[in-house]
Amino acid sequence: MTPKDAQQRLNILHFWDKHELAATMDAFGVSRRTLFRWRALLRAAGGNPAVLAAKSCTPKRARTSKIDPRLVAEIRRLRGLHPNLGKDKLRVLLAPWCAQHAIALPSSSTIGRIMARAPDKMRHAPARIDRLGRPKPLRRPTKTRKPKGLQAAPMTLWAADTIERVRDRLAAPSSPSLTPSRPSPLPWPCPAKAPATRPLLPKPSSRAWAPTLATR
Repeated sequence: MTPKDAQQRLNILHFWDKHELAATMDAFGVSRRTLFRWRALLRAAGGNPAVLAAKSCTPKRARTSKIDPRLVAEIRRLRGLHPNLGKDKLRVLLAPWCAQHAIALPSSSTIGRIMARAPDKMRHAPARIDRLGRPKPLRRPTKTRKPKGLQAAPMTLWAADTIERVRDRLAAPSSPSLTPSRPSPLPWPCPAKAPATRPLLPKPSSRAWAPTLATR
């Protein structure tokens, strides 16, 4: 079975046989050098269109990490002694060890990439811990969402938001909504979330203050 990209390139070569080179280049956006290279490959393979399939673009010689394995082992050891310690604090603890072993001290970003490259992220405590080493409870408030797969007729579900406007030192909360006859937002009054009694700041005086000079 001919690959899809190889069949497309074969069609471009057939178009080139029927029309001119300039028309083929303008129609498909392929350079002259590429067209001649495809034709040479097809002739060398005896007309087999599978030879026109796109080759892998992966480099033949991939880059390898130049980080000392001893440094990675030391970072893992420190993360075991101090679970979930950040990269900036790890760099401070690594400074005397690197000086002792004649290893260049990596930057905080490099330490973060070393931890992120590890399969387990060098994380020994799955949850966040407090200053005493106890795991913090994960608190995620449940939000009401529309159930998945809910079939509803148009204009039967409504979404509303609350906007609070302050005018003359008084809060006027409203809920803008859309109606079928009015595409623009229509404010609807609603009760405020805060208590009714709000401390109001004193209104500044409009008179300008001027110093008085004592006369003898």
